[in-house]
This record gives sequence, C-alpha cells and structure tokens, in this order.
Amino acid sequence: MSEKSQINKKEEILFSAAKVLTNKGYYSSTMDDIVVESKMSKGAVYHYYSSKKDVYLAVIDMWEQRTQLLLAPAAEEESSYKGLKKLFQLLVKELKMDGSFFNCLPTLWAIARHDDDFKKSMQRVYNRFQKFVELIIIRGIENKEFVKLDPKISSLSLILNFEGIFWFSIFKSKDVDAESYIDQVSSYILNAYMLKKGDK
Repeated sequence: MSEKSQINKKEEILFSAAKVLTNKGYYSSTMDDIVVESKMSKGAVYHYYSSKKDVYLAVIDMWEQRTQLLLAPAAEEESSYKGLKKLFQLLVKELKMDGSFFNCLPTLWAIARHDDDFKKSMQRVYNRFQKFVELIIIRGIENKEFVKLDPKISSLSLILNFEGIFWFSIFKSKDVDAESYIDQVSSYILNAYMLKKGDK
C-alpha cells in the first residue's frame, strides 16, 4: 500500500472518529462505533490505532495540521489588518465546508478537563495558534498599523472571539449566521487596534 493510500485511510478513520465523538461523546463511544462509521474492517482500523483514546488524540493532531495549512494565507496578506480579517474568514469558510472538527470540539474541551493527555494536546494546539496570531499583531505594531498593544493579551482576546464561531456549530440563530457574526465582530475589534492619523 502506498504512503498516500495509508494517509487517506487514516484520515477516513479520523473523520469517522470525529463524527462518532460528536454524536456519542467520549465515554459512550467505542472502537466498534468508529469501525462501523468508517466502513472499514476492524483489522484495518486497529492497524493504525490501538484504542479510542489513541484515535481521538490523533483527531486533534489532524485538526492542527489542517488548520496550519488553512490559515497560512492569512500570514501572507500585505497588512496585519487584512491578515487577521482573513483569519476570521478562513475559519468561517472551514466551518461551512466541513464542520466535523468544530462539532466535536466542545467534547474535546470537556475531556481535556479530566485527562492530561488530551489537555496537553489541546494546549499545544492553542499555544501554536496564539503564537501565529501574536506574530501578525507584532508585525502590525512594528509597521505602525496598530496601536501599541500587548500582543499576548490581544491575540488571546481575538482567539476568544474566534471561539464564537464554534457556537454556530452547535446552535442555530434565526437572526444571525456565522459569517455575519464574525465579520462584524472582527471589524469591531480590529478597528480598535488600528493606529489613527495623528496617533503616535
């Protein structure tokens, strides 16, 4: 079996695991549920993952890798404002295209409260994401595009607002969709960051 074929099989298992985790939760789900959802043989699933914990931790790793690729264009924008705005837009786009990870994220947060392995994995993802946002903000300050902010606090503030997108993966609003929400919130926050004419 080629390396590409193996990667595809592993991804199929992980996407299936994310659906199972969303629908059944961690403690009520089993490896058999993941086998059934993946439509693969039990031997094929166990060839790659030895337990449901092993699979669900791999779901976090896969999400981190996909997110890094997804968000990379934001760092290439000509201004920090546009870069951060793009970041919000890319997350909304991902939610609309494939909400599988967004849907199981609250369950992963809950597991992380009681399991150190999940806590470390989720912490690693958030630390890297915060650093990514922080670097864009630092560039904006250095280019005199943003006021002098504390990059760590500002990046955390933005991330907490990114989390608002996840709300839309669980609940529906008859008045506001995820795209409208994130567009207005991001504009409000980023406009507060902008260095106005005459400011130093």
